[in-house]
Amino acid sequence: MTGRYFTKAALVLVLGASLAGCETDMTTMDIRSLETRFTPHDALACQAGRCRVPADFESPDFAVTERDLMMKVQVLIAKEPRTRLVAKDETLQQIVFVQRSRIFRFPDTIWIQPTAQGAETSIIIYSRSNYGYWDFGANKRRVRKWLAKIAGGVQPQQSGN
Repeated sequence: MTGRYFTKAALVLVLGASLAGCETDMTTMDIRSLETRFTPHDALACQAGRCRVPADFESPDFAVTERDLMMKVQVLIAKEPRTRLVAKDETLQQIVFVQRSRIFRFPDTIWIQPTAQGAETSIIIYSRSNYGYWDFGANKRRVRKWLAKIAGGVQPQQSGN
C-alpha cells in the first residue's frame, strides 16, 4: 500500500511541476470581434450589442473614462491569487492576465478591455482555458466574481442618466 501511495504522490508532483511551466496564450486580440467561442471552457461578459457573439454575463456601465476604468481594473485583478499580468495592448487599452488553478496549476487566459458608446463605458472580460475541453464552470465562476469585484471597486453609472 505504501508503494502505491508513493507512486501516486510522485505522479502528482511530476505532473504538477510540468504543468506549472506549460504554455499560456499571451496574445492580445480585440474581444469585440470574436467570431466563435470555445465553449464549454470559456466565459464572456459583454454589454448587449457590443460583441459579435452572445455573452454569458452582461457588463454594467461605469461612470469613469475607459482609461480610469482599466487602471482600477488592473489594480483590483492583480490582487487575485495565482494571477499575473502577461500582456498589454495600448491601442485596445487591453490587459491580459493568466490565472492558474490551485492544485494542478492549469493556466487560463483572461482578456479585459473597455468599450464605450457615447458617455457609457463598460468592460469586456473573456476567460478561456488553455488546456482541456471541460473546465467544470471555472471560467464562468471567475468572470462572475471579477465582474462583482470590479463593480464593487469602480463607481457604476446610475440608471436613468
